Amino acid sequence: MKRLIILIVFIVLLIGIGVFWFIFIRVPKGEEFDIKFTNLQKIAVNGGTTEEKIELKDNCFSTRTSFVKKGDSVEYTFDAINDGTINAKLFLDPIYLKADMYFKKHIAYSITYQNGDKVQKGDELKVGETKVFKVRLSYENNADIATVDSQFFESKVCLLYLQNR
Repeated sequence: MKRLIILIVFIVLLIGIGVFWFIFIRVPKGEEFDIKFTNLQKIAVNGGTTEEKIELKDNCFSTRTSFVKKGDSVEYTFDAINDGTINAKLFLDPIYLKADMYFKKHIAYSITYQNGDKVQKGDELKVGETKVFKVRLSYENNADIATVDSQFFESKVCLLYLQNR
């Protein structure tokens, strides 16, 4: 009986993965899914903020940033371009990954469109459309911990677009 239940769960799982692939991943013949991220620019720096690297790769923006005191911040913009023949939809809310657990609660981030609107799950990027995103990172230091000068904080913001069908 236990084996039968395991087999049924396995079959249901395989069917679920197949349906997900068919609906969200498979590109219909003659169509192309092509979302590009480009044109990364630093647009504002406040305080003693410096960065060791900034990068726009695949569907993620990443940086290694050093903050000196409360209120230090940096802002970047980048473009998402739909060069394909299929409309795209943001599958999840923007994913913000932070590697440094000690300073995690002291670094604030936001990702908006250039006009200030919040980026959120379900937002569309239509064929031929370009959207400009703005990422802001700031050091909030609400716990009066020591300054973080010469320590670099790694952060990554990812946007996962899938076909909008």
